[in-house]
Amino acid sequence: MISKKVRELFSSMMEAQGEGTPVTYDVETEQYTGYFNHTVVNKFIDAGLLELVENNDGLICVIMNERDDFISSFASGVNEARLGRDQYYADYNANPFAFSVGYEHFLHLSKKPKLLVGYVCHGFINDETGELHVQ
Repeated sequence: MISKKVRELFSSMMEAQGEGTPVTYDVETEQYTGYFNHTVVNKFIDAGLLELVENNDGLICVIMNERDDFISSFASGVNEARLGRDQYYADYNANPFAFSVGYEHFLHLSKKPKLLVGYVCHGFINDETGELHVQ
């Protein structure tokens, strides 16, 4: 099971847009910038998943190492949860951790279906377009 703080860190990164969201994502530099929980970010910097670019008075900028594998696995986890399947496929995924984060994030939001209306996040179906949102 993924802790709430860890799920919130990575889901905020998957919700990131170029502007207008608490965490922003720069497509050219692949950098995520936002006010993150320092303890959680440092844990994943130490583990090698994130790389610190800058910490400017709490505004943290990071790069996600092996980002393509992470976002693909996150989206797979979201999809399996949306289809009502279990986490069985996490073991066969490129990044089982990211799969589990996506899976648990979808389950958390689906407990309150109103939260999914208009929600934009990588791997979720965008209500406006009917398409899978990709970052």
